[in-house]
Formats: sequence, C-alpha cells, structure tokens
Amino acid sequence: MKKILLFSLLVGLGSACSRENIPLYDSPYHVQFVNEYTDSTEISFFFYGSAQEIKIGLPVKLIGMPLTEAKEVALKANTQYTTAAPSQFALPEKALFKAGQTLDTLYITLKREGLNEKVRLVVDIENGTEILSGQSIYSRQIIWFSTEISRPAWWDKDVEDVFLGRYSIPKFQKLIDVTGVGDWAGKTYDERRALALKFKRELLRLRYAGTPYPDEELGLDDMSLDVPVLGY
Repeated sequence: MKKILLFSLLVGLGSACSRENIPLYDSPYHVQFVNEYTDSTEISFFFYGSAQEIKIGLPVKLIGMPLTEAKEVALKANTQYTTAAPSQFALPEKALFKAGQTLDTLYITLKREGLNEKVRLVVDIENGTEILSGQSIYSRQIIWFSTEISRPAWWDKDVEDVFLGRYSIPKFQKLIDVTGVGDWAGKTYDERRALALKFKRELLRLRYAGTPYPDEELGLDDMSLDVPVLGY
C-alpha cells in the first residue's frame, strides 16, 4: 500500500520529474528539504508521555549563495494527500530561512487532538515571492503520526542488558510515567543511566511500600526484578 502511495505522490510532483528532478535555476535563491520525500518520517505520541503537541524539525538547505537577509519559504500542507485533520497540525505562519547559512531547520507542530488512528501530513515547499522551490524530489516531506505503541529502535540489546531489561508495553508505559521521557535516541550513557536509575528507584519504592508494580506481559509480580541498571 505504501509503495502505491509513494508512486501516486511522485506522479503528483508534476512535470518536474520528467526533467529528472533538476529545475532550471533562473533565480538566485532556491530552497529544498535535505531528505528525499520517499524517506517518510513516523512519529508516535506514545513516546512523548502526556504531551498534546510535538514540534518536529524539517531540515532544509539553500541552493546557491547564502542569503544576505532572512527570506520566507513557502511551506504548505498538501491537502490532496494529507489525511490529518487541520486541527491536528500547524505550520509556521511565516517560515524563514536565516541569512548567512546554507542549512536551516523549519519547524511544524503535530497535535494529539482526535488522533484515533495513524494519519499522514504531506508538506511541500512551493515557489514563493522571495524564494523558490529546489529539486522536486526534495520539495516534499511525508510525516505519519499516531498514538500507536511499538518498541522504539533505541531499546536495543545494550539498553536491555545494561539499563532497562526486557522490553514490554507495561514497562515502557511506566518508564514514561516515572521519567517523563519516552525517547532515548541521542542520549549519552550518563543520561540513560540517570533515567534508568530514576525509574528503578520508583519501582523499588513501590516494592518496599508493599505494593510492587507488576509486569503481566513479562510474567513478573515485581517489575523491578527485570531492571538491571547498577546503582541506586
């Protein structure tokens, strides 16, 4: 299904594709996304605790010489391919590419409101009055977002062996409840250890209070028995 969708989106990019995605740069200022639109992004609110909104960055780059002053990028939601409701996302009122650099990041907001299934937001860079769109294959980004629960990529064997033990949905939910952090990607060893210790201390507090927190998915009466991080 996704392959069919990507083909449809490619067709939707229009005649620029017939030029092998190479536009005629007849303006000194062109901006495009760093990533191809086929590299879609998936976001789950599950990783962000009780957050009702998430800001995500879309890296962009300038084709040509750096700007002498900030210029507006025409960032638009493609209503033809977007399945998210207008109340579930927000684009900046005025997206600016900063002066004096060739790389920048534009931020959009995803909203949890009414999010009962996975939805899609398609964002395009269009030709504007101050700056033009770059190569067509880099002029679109696809963001899927939901509240679905899944094992995050960062919970790998090292995290399992050193910090958190075996993955389970109840453990992941409790980790977020206790620490307020659901995304360990990019965290240092010390940051991960500090979060794991905070999690373990709460589980031990519950154990010593006579109310150990169970993990039915792992068959444990006390979740703290499967949190291997050393220390307290």
